[in-house]
Amino acid sequence: MFYDSEKWIEKENYMNEDFELFNGYSTYETLRTYNKNTFALKFHFERLKKSAMFLGLEIPEYDKLKNILNDGIKKINCKSDVRIKVLVNKYTSRKKSFYAFIEPIIEIDDLRESGVVLTISRERKPKNPVIPYYVKTNLNGYSLYLRQKYNAYYDSIVLNEFGYVTEGTKSNIFIVTAGVITTPPISSGILPGVTRKIVLDLIESFNMDFEERNIEVWELLSADEVFLTHTSVGIIPVRRIVPNFTFNAPGITTETLINYWNDFIISNNNYWE
Repeated sequence: MFYDSEKWIEKENYMNEDFELFNGYSTYETLRTYNKNTFALKFHFERLKKSAMFLGLEIPEYDKLKNILNDGIKKINCKSDVRIKVLVNKYTSRKKSFYAFIEPIIEIDDLRESGVVLTISRERKPKNPVIPYYVKTNLNGYSLYLRQKYNAYYDSIVLNEFGYVTEGTKSNIFIVTAGVITTPPISSGILPGVTRKIVLDLIESFNMDFEERNIEVWELLSADEVFLTHTSVGIIPVRRIVPNFTFNAPGITTETLINYWNDFIISNNNYWE
């Protein structure tokens, strides 16, 4: 289903059909539901607002957005949870500025058990980009290009101009070495992922050993465990980085976080306001 600034319309696969809409002057957020409730909407809204402000775009007020999405979730009447994409644009032939898209989410429990395969991009994050990394947009074409180039892998890890590990094209990355969890800082040039933030809350709740600092490539490749975080899947282990760097998937730490993820988020009211 999709919402075109006025009403919800039933249509399948719309997310994959319109290049102008998704790749023009726009910003977007991807969300999902758990038990048919939109997860961390407030955090996604704040990030959308920040991106829209930078691009000079207008977004609906929070309560209006919440009502629109709740209405769409009811209308799609899906037995499974759903993935939601909210998009705000300015210059398209439709002369409308706000869209939302809902589709059933495909859970990937088998990948949580076996882990995914990554590559490291040969391309590096551009130095001093015109559009800051916190802005979710396809305007610079950077993430879109890398996703297409490395689409044989679950994701590609990108280094910054100093050679430090930053993030994937659609996910944040964590490593575990000798029981210590480490993830790159925001200052390395990463998107401040909503799921990343909440995983940090979960780590803190367990009093796990944790560091937020620059990660060298050799540290990534020699880690005991590697896992990714992003909205659609939550936490997903990495079993291999090509060509032949392998990891425990899921390792003890990653499996612990995965096992407690649902209970943790459902019991925390801050994620459902």
